[in-house]
Amino acid sequence: MRFTRLDILRYGALTDRMLDFRPGARLHVIYGPNEAGKSSALSAISDLLFGFPTAAEQSFLHEPGALRIGADINARDGARLSFRRRRGRKGTLLAPDDKETPFAEDALSPFLGNLSRDVFERAFGLDSQRLRQGATAMLRSGGEIGSLLFSAASGLTGLSRLRQSLEAEADGIYAARRSKDRGFYQAIDRYEDARKAERDNELKSGDWKKLLAEAAELETELDRLQAERRGTREALDRLKRLKTLQPLLAEIDAETLGLDGLSDLSAIPEGFADTLEQRLRDKQASEEELRRARQAVLRAEEDLSRIQVDEALLQMSGDITQLFADTGNYRAQRHDLPRVDQELAGYDTTLSQLARRLGLAEAELERQQPSDVDRARLSELVDEGRQLARQMQSLAEQSESERRQLAALEKDSLAGRLIDPRPYIDQLEALGSDLSALSRIDGLDTQIRRIESDLKEAAGRLQPPVSDIDALFSVPLPETTEITGHRDVIDAVRSKARDAAGKLQNHDEQLAEIERTLADAERTGPIVTREQIIAARASRDAQWTSIQQRWTDGVGPEAKVLAALTVGVAEADRLADAALSDADRVARHADYRLRQTRLLQEREEASGRLKSCEKALKDAQATFAALFEPCGIDALYPSTMLEWRRGVELLRRERKALRDLRDEREENALAEGRVLPALQDIVEATGYKSGRLPPAAIAEGLRKHLRLLSERWSESRTREGEIGAARDRLARFEDQQRILERQHTDWREAFGKAIALLGLPSDTTLDMANAALKAWQELPDVLAERENRLRRVNGMRRDMADFERRLATLAANSGYELDHLPPDAAAEALHTRVNAMRGELKKRDSLEEEQQRGEGHVVRQEAALAAIAADLDHLTADLGGVEDLPALLSRLRERLRLTERLVESRDRFRQQADGKAEGDLRAELAGFERVAADLEIERLTEEDQRQFAMHGELSARLAENRRQRQALETGVSAEYAVFEKLSAEQEAKDLARQWVVLKIAARMLAGSMEAYREKQADPVIRRAGELFSQLTGGRFARLVEAHDESDALQLLAERAAGERVPLDGLSEGTGDQLYLALRLAFLEDYSARNEPAPLIVDDIFQTFDDERARAGLQVLAATADRFQTILFTHEMSVVDIAKSEIGRDLDLIQL
Repeated sequence: MRFTRLDILRYGALTDRMLDFRPGARLHVIYGPNEAGKSSALSAISDLLFGFPTAAEQSFLHEPGALRIGADINARDGARLSFRRRRGRKGTLLAPDDKETPFAEDALSPFLGNLSRDVFERAFGLDSQRLRQGATAMLRSGGEIGSLLFSAASGLTGLSRLRQSLEAEADGIYAARRSKDRGFYQAIDRYEDARKAERDNELKSGDWKKLLAEAAELETELDRLQAERRGTREALDRLKRLKTLQPLLAEIDAETLGLDGLSDLSAIPEGFADTLEQRLRDKQASEEELRRARQAVLRAEEDLSRIQVDEALLQMSGDITQLFADTGNYRAQRHDLPRVDQELAGYDTTLSQLARRLGLAEAELERQQPSDVDRARLSELVDEGRQLARQMQSLAEQSESERRQLAALEKDSLAGRLIDPRPYIDQLEALGSDLSALSRIDGLDTQIRRIESDLKEAAGRLQPPVSDIDALFSVPLPETTEITGHRDVIDAVRSKARDAAGKLQNHDEQLAEIERTLADAERTGPIVTREQIIAARASRDAQWTSIQQRWTDGVGPEAKVLAALTVGVAEADRLADAALSDADRVARHADYRLRQTRLLQEREEASGRLKSCEKALKDAQATFAALFEPCGIDALYPSTMLEWRRGVELLRRERKALRDLRDEREENALAEGRVLPALQDIVEATGYKSGRLPPAAIAEGLRKHLRLLSERWSESRTREGEIGAARDRLARFEDQQRILERQHTDWREAFGKAIALLGLPSDTTLDMANAALKAWQELPDVLAERENRLRRVNGMRRDMADFERRLATLAANSGYELDHLPPDAAAEALHTRVNAMRGELKKRDSLEEEQQRGEGHVVRQEAALAAIAADLDHLTADLGGVEDLPALLSRLRERLRLTERLVESRDRFRQQADGKAEGDLRAELAGFERVAADLEIERLTEEDQRQFAMHGELSARLAENRRQRQALETGVSAEYAVFEKLSAEQEAKDLARQWVVLKIAARMLAGSMEAYREKQADPVIRRAGELFSQLTGGRFARLVEAHDESDALQLLAERAAGERVPLDGLSEGTGDQLYLALRLAFLEDYSARNEPAPLIVDDIFQTFDDERARAGLQVLAATADRFQTILFTHEMSVVDIAKSEIGRDLDLIQL
């Protein structure tokens, strides 16, 4: 389905906006600045195809029922439809004429198929945000591209899980990084622990007896130490008790002596002191209170003598207070009177100005003031007159503009013969596939040259490099599995050689160390060896046997023989004594000699193994190099050659792609013979002058020529309709002009009557009437305000005169001279004097009352003091005439204090004496010295601490002895440790064998899966990779599929150099290019099986630079053979790039 015309009649902010899409254009670009209506046009396409939404979203300029959108559309099978869409629930498809006959609801089904609004907006309506959201949805599990990836991977999911389970199981057994969770390392740890336990758990009888003896000795030492600690603690406690009780006994003796000095008070009872103290305190308090009362009476009499009161002024205090209360009002009126007088004068001036504006005298203003009804009627007529004037002027301007447009249409009418270009356009479109093939020839040549260059460069980058690719592929090549097998053999032989060399080096190091040790030992002096002793004894025995033989034969030995025997015996004894005295050094020397002999033998064996491994390694390397001799390649290390073999496989694929491109180029070259005759027929029929241009240039020129003929043909059909419509609009304007003239006549009559009521002349204009209305509107408020100010001035003057009269009367009656003060200050002065007199009166009454109370209090205190003195005399009558009662009270208090302290001291003594009698303790304290006792206490304390530390140390040693015995009794035996070591060793071997099997199985399974994926690549993903390569200018070669760690099939972008990049590793602009490629590939696949809808693209190049935008526009233009593409943009740079890249095939529409 393709749009040929879009009519936005009434929609959003657009009215009568027609967009014509040129047939045959490869790309339609609608350009307009912001706020030009692009968003409304985008939304209008969805509402046109699928109906208006329930909410009236685009009715802010037009009524909801008046919204209209129309279009002309073509289907792929040639069907055409012109229609309109209105807002509503039923019958929304209409005929594109004034009658708007309803169409059937399914009239668009042949053009839309099963396409819904949601699918159209997500798949065929793209902007920057929707492009990314749609691509994310495609790649998500269950999305369109996600479904394709899943289908390509179906059949591999179970195998991938199996491979992962094998890898996980092998990793759980062994990995290069040590971990406590891996079984192999657990077995190794168990093996090491068992070896250590075997060494540590060998039990010897001497060690056990030693532990038992040590335990008995420790227990005996602890018992002895405990007895010493008890004696030390008892002596220390006795000294501390005597030191504490000595000061207590001294206190008891001092208090007893003090009580003996107060024995003359024994006849006075215990509670007498409290009673005497209370009576003396009462007497002192009564005397003090009597003194204060007499002083208060004297002060009151002195204050009364100083007070003077004016009785006459107090009688007028009420009137003076009222006058003072009115002072504030008087001041305010005196302050406001000038301002109010000024306001009154201002309103008089305003009335004079209004009278001059209306042309009347001031006295006539109130009499001729119009009513509110008359003023309102005239105001309405003024507004109506101005509205009529504006309408008549606007109608005249529209009529003049329409006349000029009609004249231009009639003048520009086309003459001459026109032909319908539609059949020739269809013929040219039928040749589109062949023309496209011709246009691809240059691109194929470029690709072929680039791939040939890439092949040579890639072959040169291989290690070792390949000079002749064709010769390389003409001979058999070794497979990767064969290379891998040779690599494993060479690695195994090399590993054995390294082990043999390591052992040989180890033997050499040990032999050198032994030689250094022997040299160091012999440097301190000669060492007697076992061989030397045996040789000396053998020489001695031989000499003795010879002498015995001589004696047997009856011949006596010679003196020198006996001397030699003596020397031999002495030498043998000397060597034996030297060996015995330096036995340890001799033993070590002998041990080193034995180790040296054994290591020399082992070194010879290791040297033979190393030579054998080196020979095997040379043979394996020669066999491996023979694999590559047919290719003319010098083999390197097997791992390097394995990578080389994989690189050669990539070269094979690229070589196959190069051959495919060459075949395609030859097929496209055959299209030229089919296209040229048909193009010549169209040239002759349309009158196009092609000259000797190549077929592609002739086709391009024909497209432009036919587009021009189509435009002329469309203009000739529509111009007459436009002329008729212009004439109809002129007739309608003339009718409206006559109606406005009649309305203006009626208005003029009513306006004349209204101005007569306001006394205005008959030639009054609208501005004059408006000025009079403003003046009459201001008059009522001015009159009301003037009357208000006049009343306020009269009232204020009256109140001020009354205040001054009352003030003069009160000042005369009081006898005060206040004429020199202002009225308000004089009132304040009178009020101040009245308040002062009131204060003096209150003070006099208060002092008289206070004087009476004081005299009564003096009488009461004198009587109380006499009663207290009589009671005190009665209390001391039995004491025999004691004069100093306070001294007696002090001695009684001292007796009570000593008695209480004596009782307290004896209580403390009983608590600290531990039940011993006072006499016994006094006997122990005889001759007790505190300084000597302190020194003894310090010594005993240090001794106690030393004994405590010793006790802790012995207890710890005994506990450690018990722990060692228990560990030997209950610990793991050496036999069990040996069993555990053998078990762990066997388990490690089994795990190693299992790990090798799992690793081999996982690698075999991964290779099979990779080969299967290569065969099952999806065509949509392949096409998306081709589009992505075009969009990125060849920086990326294709899109590939791979499983991630979670067994999910992921999409990766492969660079030209072979590097694979995950989607989240792409830059923002490259990511947008990928998403666009995915969307276009999906739409191409959809269009191959369904009626395609137009692709609506809105400013998707915001994150593209000029190079990316150029590639994107070329790709969008290339989709013209499959579906129509309409691009909305507000960027002039995009328009310029489209013009330069697409040229005459660009259909540019400006909003």
